[in-house]
Amino acid sequence: MTTNRVRMAVIRGRMAAAGESYNVAARKLIVPPEGRRPGTRVGEALRTQYWEPAESFDVPCPCGSTCAPGERCDRCHAGYRHAARTPDGVTDVDRWLDRYDCTGCANTYSFVVTLPDRPWGTAELVPQRGGKEPVLRVRPFDGVKHPQLRS
Repeated sequence: MTTNRVRMAVIRGRMAAAGESYNVAARKLIVPPEGRRPGTRVGEALRTQYWEPAESFDVPCPCGSTCAPGERCDRCHAGYRHAARTPDGVTDVDRWLDRYDCTGCANTYSFVVTLPDRPWGTAELVPQRGGKEPVLRVRPFDGVKHPQLRS
């Protein structure tokens, strides 16, 4: 669970990134209840996280979304291959961390991608007793391994 301050910071960050109003950004932060059914978003999240890297740069990347394999390494001048995708952050359920490994040396780099149609879990506001501000509860889908959260 997170505090209201964290939730508001996440909403403001989403506002700035997408150019949305505060209310629109807050509504998009929460996954609707129909997204919790197995076989819909859960299956997409598992396919997004678990895939085998492509053997060569001639075939499309099996990650299923836009990625940028084939960049050249500054150290050995070999190409980088899209190697893994893991959930990133603890409040944005649509943020993923892509890792690229060099095919010629041990170099690697990562960057964050936002996949709004492929969340890795659910985020919901949980009302608190005594009139306190609701808190944000984030849960990964069954089978999704998050490096910072328990499943």
